[in-house]
Amino acid sequence: MSLTRRQTILFVGSDAEIAQLIEKTLSVAGYQVEVAPNPEAACARSDLSPTLVIVDTAPGVGELAAARLMRERWITTPIIALTRLPDEVLSRAMERLRLSSLVKPVTPALLLATVADEIDWEQNQGARVTSPLESLDISDDLVFFLGDRRLAPPLNAIYRRTDELEAALGNAGLSPSNMALFELFDGQSTLADIIDNLPHIEPKILLLASYLARVGWLTQVTD
Repeated sequence: MSLTRRQTILFVGSDAEIAQLIEKTLSVAGYQVEVAPNPEAACARSDLSPTLVIVDTAPGVGELAAARLMRERWITTPIIALTRLPDEVLSRAMERLRLSSLVKPVTPALLLATVADEIDWEQNQGARVTSPLESLDISDDLVFFLGDRRLAPPLNAIYRRTDELEAALGNAGLSPSNMALFELFDGQSTLADIIDNLPHIEPKILLLASYLARVGWLTQVTD
């Protein structure tokens, strides 16, 4: 993402710790971040035309009320709901409101990857390429190969990048959105966690993780 584009991200929520995480992470990546403590304050800002909206939710009755108000205010804008682990009922409600989701707690790497992915999807529908992974041709043979449990890395393990991969990334000159894909392997999240939050690029994440693990550039956290 070009730092001169100054895409605006609106965060709606009263949790100061989450707001600080989102504002700091996205600002460093080059986004313009606006914060509103509640939906009413966001709707009152007639000058706002956000590229993407992130809404914090509270569990219980009316969990998606704030997100619903944001959808009514910005009909076509991508909206990400920060929520608990979705159940079937919540997932159906989010689908009806055309919401994406991030399960709390959210890591900076996953936040950046999801935001970049949602913006690229909105701006390039039908021809979206968010990273080199999107353009890879995954053949039936390769899918079968990766499906072999003896070869694929376990989903329930936490992975981190090795020093060799860090050195390679330092010389690669990748864009922030492409770097974010590698930053998903941050030593805190399992492959299952990553796939749950970015399901539509699951095969590419598995392919990347499998390759990096086999060449020794990705290793399991054993502490």
